[in-house]
Amino acid sequence: MKCAVAFILLTNQSQNQNRLFLQGYPSMPILFLIVFINLVGFGLVIPLMPFYALRLGVGAEIVTLTIAAYSLAQFVTAPITGKLSDKYGRRPILIWTLGGTVISYLILSVADSLSLLMFARVFGGVMAGNIATAYAYATDISTNENRSKSMGMIGAAFGLGFIFGPVMGGWLAGPDVATANYHLPALVSAGLSFAAFLGVIFFLPESLKPEIRDEIAKKPKVRLAKQLHMTFHGEVLAVFVIIGFLFVGSWALFESTFALWANVEFNYGPSRIGTVLSFVGIIGVIVQGGLIGPLTKKFGENHLLLAALAVSVIGYVLLANASALTSLLIALAVLAIGSGLFNPSITSLVSKEAKPSERGFVLGIYQGIGSLARVIGPASAGFIFANFGHNIPFMVGSALMIPSLLLSFFVIRHRRAA
Repeated sequence: MKCAVAFILLTNQSQNQNRLFLQGYPSMPILFLIVFINLVGFGLVIPLMPFYALRLGVGAEIVTLTIAAYSLAQFVTAPITGKLSDKYGRRPILIWTLGGTVISYLILSVADSLSLLMFARVFGGVMAGNIATAYAYATDISTNENRSKSMGMIGAAFGLGFIFGPVMGGWLAGPDVATANYHLPALVSAGLSFAAFLGVIFFLPESLKPEIRDEIAKKPKVRLAKQLHMTFHGEVLAVFVIIGFLFVGSWALFESTFALWANVEFNYGPSRIGTVLSFVGIIGVIVQGGLIGPLTKKFGENHLLLAALAVSVIGYVLLANASALTSLLIALAVLAIGSGLFNPSITSLVSKEAKPSERGFVLGIYQGIGSLARVIGPASAGFIFANFGHNIPFMVGSALMIPSLLLSFFVIRHRRAA
């Protein structure tokens, strides 16, 4: 840990030079490109992980636990990473964590046992706490008026990553589950993350203003537990976090069982699954990259949040009853629209409830709670899939949207009253 902090301090020493060199450079497009490149690498292994674990001789319950391990590590580290980015700046944290991501993929590329596979995923999850830092960077360079648009741009980078990533991963692995090459996609992911690592070093200036870091430095040190209580004592912010937990939990149920479900119901292999999942990414990019700004301006983030949850209820029900390619694509399109509306809207709302000096920490908590949902969701999804029916995880996901809708109505009414 001391070495990591020393590295952060050393990186900070060169930030003034980088700021002078990159003065006036458009940071948002650069951030967009870096997140996109990194997410392509992440998306490469998404459709392959269940089959990778199956090849090692484990059942569906263990398969989903390998996915959950990644998110458990992310849950633990996201708040810490966010807090460090508030103290030392966004740029050094992104450099440090992207370097670690490269290492995690290299370990994954040589994993020939369940223990090494789990280690690679846990280490990768530790580094994945930087998602909150990327969102915090976007809030630093945006205003309240265009916050949702900035969040949408980051979401679009995620969506584009999931368009190209799963397709590339599926085709690199091959169409046959029995003979698929799982090592090559991991190596390609390492290369892409290394490109993102270099992008931060050479092209991304620091976004956190020096006066905000000075303000943080002057504050007395507070234990993490106490800071959590101080930050989340307000019921609005706490309810937003709960809504995010339920939404991400439902999405994790879908994400962790879809490959297994598609293989059973449609006899799809890695390449076909990757292609289908890329369709979800295309819809997400259209919504988050092009529509979210005008929609937010016209309807507001509160109403888009409600719409996202209502649409998701329908999408999960449609998916559970899909029996042909047409009905499958319709269901996935509806789910992608719901996710595309939800993520930028709630992330913007959460950031607006936080002080500028706490945005990294607050967004880290929000992302961390989402990661906890990605632990519970996959861990329970495998059991539900194996014991209650292949379609039941999607119905559970639909059911989780009902309390989310009720809580959203509560938050909107409370914010209007305030």
